[in-house]
Amino acid sequence: MEENQVYHLESEFIRVSVSSLGAGLLSIFDLESNVEYLWQGHPTLHPWKPQIQFPIVGKLKDDQYWLGRKYYRMQKDGYLKELLFEVKNQRRDRITFVHTNTNDTELIFPFRYSIEITYMVYGPKLTVSFVIKNLDKKEMFFSLGFGPTFNLPLGYERVEDCFIELDREEERGAYFLENDLVNFHDADNKKIMNNRRIFVNQENFRGEEMVFKDIISSNVTLKNLVNEKSVNIDFGNIPYLSIWTYPGAKFVRISPAFGVTDALDSNNDFYMKEGLVDLEQEKTFKHEIVFHIR
Repeated sequence: MEENQVYHLESEFIRVSVSSLGAGLLSIFDLESNVEYLWQGHPTLHPWKPQIQFPIVGKLKDDQYWLGRKYYRMQKDGYLKELLFEVKNQRRDRITFVHTNTNDTELIFPFRYSIEITYMVYGPKLTVSFVIKNLDKKEMFFSLGFGPTFNLPLGYERVEDCFIELDREEERGAYFLENDLVNFHDADNKKIMNNRRIFVNQENFRGEEMVFKDIISSNVTLKNLVNEKSVNIDFGNIPYLSIWTYPGAKFVRISPAFGVTDALDSNNDFYMKEGLVDLEQEKTFKHEIVFHIR
């Protein structure tokens, strides 16, 4: 039986650890300051692991969806986090994981596909690249998200000094999830953002995830008021961004995504699900997210 393997990538500035289980990102470690950027987890406080979300992002209403003539059941954020990926190639500064659909995955997601995830370090940057191929003779619909969880604080500052800064002034505010589902019909909350900044405090974060829809920003930065320690996430033209923490937590989860959790009024029809990527038969979808470590 194959076992989970942990691999290490290194540049002159950072060391990154990744896992064959879910092709997950486990660590971003600054070699100069000896600072760990990623939350290392605690099963009681925060059971989630950094994960790639596919073929859904977030939760399905009643954990099921309707496609064709039958219902399929799927857990929150899809199933990749439970699968062992194969290593396609590996070097000191990069590694590529690959997963192809199986008979088991077709029982819950009836499409033929392959997905490659490449991690590459260069200087103080980590690039995560995604290549999804539709191997079927029909269109494939899916969502894709990436949700690492960062330590708060990154240095000796207080959590209250930390904030998340978007690169553009968003026309919309944030929507909050209710029991892991979202209601886009309600007025959104524009009060949480002050000059493109969202401070990590009890007033803004009450334990529920916040979602930005149709964002015009292309990157977001975790910063603080005390020092220059930060991490910038350049996610490009991704339309959704979710942020989650809760009062007193020592972490924040920042997740750009092509897709979003189900709406409260969802009818479970997969083709009607908001945010899906439509990939034509035998075509390829590519995207990359770049982390700048400071």
